Amino acid sequence: MASGIDISGLTKSPLEVSEIGKFIVEKTFKDPVLNSIHTIYTGLKMKEQIVFAGQLGLTGIADSSCTRPNSGAKATLTEKYWEPVNVGDTLVHCQKDVDALFKAYYSKITEYSQKFNIEGSELEKLFSVMLSEAAMKAVWRLAWLGNKEVAGAGANTAGLKDATTYAKFFNLMDGLWDQIFTAKTAGDITAYFEITENAQDTIAAQTALGDGESITIFEGLWAKADSRLRSDSTAKLLVSRGIFDNYRKYLQGKGENSTIAYTMDGFPMLKWNGLEVINMETVWDLALQAYFTNNTTNNAYFLPNRVVLTTPSNIPIGTLNDGDMTSLEAFYDQKERQMYMGYGFTLDAKMLEPYMIAVAY
Repeated sequence: MASGIDISGLTKSPLEVSEIGKFIVEKTFKDPVLNSIHTIYTGLKMKEQIVFAGQLGLTGIADSSCTRPNSGAKATLTEKYWEPVNVGDTLVHCQKDVDALFKAYYSKITEYSQKFNIEGSELEKLFSVMLSEAAMKAVWRLAWLGNKEVAGAGANTAGLKDATTYAKFFNLMDGLWDQIFTAKTAGDITAYFEITENAQDTIAAQTALGDGESITIFEGLWAKADSRLRSDSTAKLLVSRGIFDNYRKYLQGKGENSTIAYTMDGFPMLKWNGLEVINMETVWDLALQAYFTNNTTNNAYFLPNRVVLTTPSNIPIGTLNDGDMTSLEAFYDQKERQMYMGYGFTLDAKMLEPYMIAVAY
């Protein structure tokens, strides 16, 4: 008997999706409003399927006989896979190696063992805060800028300024920008707007956006975006700092209210055409400027002007347990007289449906 679903595009041997609620159905109208840049999925297993259900296409034909009408409409299922990687680091601290003039700690010592064991001290709390912040930066860095094939820059190619030192901080996984570039090259992402300043060979020329150019970029993306993306109330504009500042100055020049609000993640935000415009400077710009270069000939920035129009549900981040991202392990080794503090989590990020994203760079 014929089926209304074509699953020939799915691989049946890996862990298959068993709950219909995990299907990511091709969107026709709006999804529920989400309050973050990414949707977070937890409990991920390696090679767990993400299934996409295409639309049925045209239905509705004459129904004029005793035989039930059948137009032959069929929904085709396609797939991607979560491939979470293990991410972690450990801070090893020997208090004896710290200068005794560090009075913030040593002035509070009341017994000999505290010269080595900092458990429960204010110093341990300081290290905990610093390591927690570093772990979250790793999540953002890998989710957006990860690239398994990352390499050093060449005479005509962009890349790391120092691949020997920095490659290990980026090559664990393919992040969202690498997925976007790949999909754009393959022709899967068709909503693309070129920012010509990115091709300039000096930082000054790259960052010299014309007055109100951000509006031109936003309008260009909006015109190219799929109608399903345009009608989604959760869609957001994620932008680099230069684009954000250009738009802010445009608003101020027009005398409009340009008070900067803040998202729940602490990122500066404005509004355009009802969409949140979120400054991704601390995620994109800082890392790109610090570790990447356009090439070794001119040392300009690597695509410094960037915009992504999409929804949180289309760029999800996945982990085995979201609590892993904020949990730390800490213990004192009495034999070695060293304090160990570390974190670990699994991580993956996916750009899911190409028609639900529009990009400018």
